[in-house]
Amino acid sequence: MRSSNKAFALTLACLLPWTCAAQAPAPRPASSATTATTATPDAGTLPLLQPSGDALLDALTCRTSVVDIAGLLSRLRRERPDEFVQTERQYAAPMMDLYRLAEPARAWGHYSDAIVITDNRVLMLVDGPLDQAAAQLERELERTRDAPLSGALDDQHALVIYASELPGLEARTLIGCEYRIEGLSLLEDPQDAWRRRIP
Repeated sequence: MRSSNKAFALTLACLLPWTCAAQAPAPRPASSATTATTATPDAGTLPLLQPSGDALLDALTCRTSVVDIAGLLSRLRRERPDEFVQTERQYAAPMMDLYRLAEPARAWGHYSDAIVITDNRVLMLVDGPLDQAAAQLERELERTRDAPLSGALDDQHALVIYASELPGLEARTLIGCEYRIEGLSLLEDPQDAWRRRIP
């Protein structure tokens, strides 16, 4: 991600009792100058919604628990072997895997068949620029203000939305959930021993 990426300032304060903050879209925010828009609620303001039973949907909408998130990739490969065994494309800086779904998934008011997984984010890649995608997100949050889409957004779960600058995927937007857990790497799986980092 490059520092020229401009974050769109969401006006979520008028929709839900959340606060918005600027954060880097790379899996390790403190080491990147690129900004992304995130939303987290005040403690105790959102009810905990039960997981849907769909590992991908739960991960995209911040409904995967801290205990369960580390095994996400293995779970996706069991539930969706035709979609998550093989990546469509891999990126190295930062590390990201792009997967293609047989049917579009729906989350945060958007549909997409392109899923991006980073060390600590599960995202959908949607068509259109950031301001357009953010406007659609705001409409969806307003429509569901009495029944929020997210699980429990808290210090370890955050909604993120930012412009894609991945090669070949420019002028599109990434939206999904960031899991703020020290040492988490969603890209690691026992089946991918060749990708493990050597200390």
